[in-house]
Amino acid sequence: MEKRYPQDKAASAEILRLILQKSAGQPAAYTPPAYAVWYEFLTGINPPLTEAINILYASNEQITDEIVESLFDRYVSESNPEAQKAFRQNMQRVLRNLTQLADTTGGETGRFSAGLQQYGAKLTGKLDTPMLQELVNEILLDTQTMHNSVNLLQGKLHESKNEITKLQNELQNAKSEALIDPLTGMLNRRGLELQIKNLALNSDFKDKKVAFMMLDIDYFKKVNDTYGHLFGDKVLRAIAEMLKAKVKGQDSVARMGGEEFAVLLPDTSMKGAFAVAEHIRLGIQKGKIRRLDKQETVEGITISIGISDCEANGNWTEAMSRADEALYTSKRLGRNRTTLSGSL
Repeated sequence: MEKRYPQDKAASAEILRLILQKSAGQPAAYTPPAYAVWYEFLTGINPPLTEAINILYASNEQITDEIVESLFDRYVSESNPEAQKAFRQNMQRVLRNLTQLADTTGGETGRFSAGLQQYGAKLTGKLDTPMLQELVNEILLDTQTMHNSVNLLQGKLHESKNEITKLQNELQNAKSEALIDPLTGMLNRRGLELQIKNLALNSDFKDKKVAFMMLDIDYFKKVNDTYGHLFGDKVLRAIAEMLKAKVKGQDSVARMGGEEFAVLLPDTSMKGAFAVAEHIRLGIQKGKIRRLDKQETVEGITISIGISDCEANGNWTEAMSRADEALYTSKRLGRNRTTLSGSL
């Protein structure tokens, strides 16, 4: 995968200058999240973020710290803010414990060092056998105390390392979950936006067309009203499985919300995307889905599809809009059909 920020030092320095110029008139502080938001906005690598900020500018709304945090959590961060907050809190707790332990061990080390110096001074004097034996016993006792302290520190360090590893895994899982639709197991809108961003940064797809397909289940409200929401969920999962089975390689599928899905087809022409769309549409039309509470099956579920295309590093917001328009043309013309953007 290509780097998220491929700019070299000179380019990033110019971006920094632009960030300072652009953000100077806004009340938001110069925090790391703010820098990331402005960086991605000014480089144009995050179309949804760009659109959100342009809307703020159009409404003459000031970009405050609260708005920056919201933009960062929604468009830049790859994990949900609740998971990040929990991770930070737990890491702070672990670090506080380690600091306290280090302070305690440091105190023991200081006392041990001072004791050794005192024992060394005593050894320069005249000592009879009983006095020497007492001195050796004191040294052994202090050494054992220091040994126990070091062992305790090592044990706590090992426990802390395991806990930090666990926290890192939990954060990674939360990051993955934040990009996945829980009902269907496919990407959600945020996950698809990340895929689009990665395509834009991938030199393998430079100057290549990417087809974008929007799909919507026909009369889905009627399905829910007739058979219940549990069956409606089963329909969503069945269509998701079919979509995942029909695409491969670099292709991506996502549930955009409700009964709407999207398919991303890199290095695919509109003609090729139309063939894929028709294959999907006819497969769903012929499918049968068994009801959960009865033996009967329901058939005749159909979808409407709209397709557009875009260069990998092009204007994806506009491409999605064109695919949406094509989708609703399919709806307007009777549903259960595929419409290409540009043929409207």
